[in-house]
Amino acid sequence: MRFPRFNARRRLIAIVTAGLTVTALGAVGSLSAPAATPGHVTVASAPIGDDNHDGTVDEDESGWDCHTMGNRICGADVPPECEGATDVLELCVRVASRPPFGWLGPDGEVEGDLPDGRTLLQDLWVKPGDPEFADFVAAYDADWRRVHP
Repeated sequence: MRFPRFNARRRLIAIVTAGLTVTALGAVGSLSAPAATPGHVTVASAPIGDDNHDGTVDEDESGWDCHTMGNRICGADVPPECEGATDVLELCVRVASRPPFGWLGPDGEVEGDLPDGRTLLQDLWVKPGDPEFADFVAAYDADWRRVHP
C-alpha cells in the first residue's frame, strides 16, 4: 500500500483537523459527564463510613459517631419520656437529666419544689409530638436556669 504524499498545505490542514477533532471530542466528553452539585461528592471520594455513597455520613451509617456528630445524643441516651420530641429532643434530654430542685421566695420561704426532670416530663399531660410539649419543656428549662444561673 502506498501512502499519499502530503505537501505543506495538506499537512497543515491535517494537523488543524486533528486538533479540532480532539477538542470537539473533549468538549462532548465533558458535557456528557454528570454535573457536580454543590455539597455532593462523587463516589470515588466518598468518606469512609458513607454506606450509601451519597457523599455524607448520615445517622445510622457505619461511620456515624453519635457522641461527636449531629445533636450528640445517642439512642441509648434518650430517655423514654423524650422519644418523639424531634424538634426539642436535645432540650428534652437536658431537662430529663436534671435533679429535683426548688427555689426560695423573697421572704426566704420555699416557693417551689419540683421533682427531677424525668418525673416532670412523665407527669405532663402533653406528650412529645404535641404542639404544647415544646413550650412546657422550654418553661422547665427556663425555671432551672433562673434558679441555677
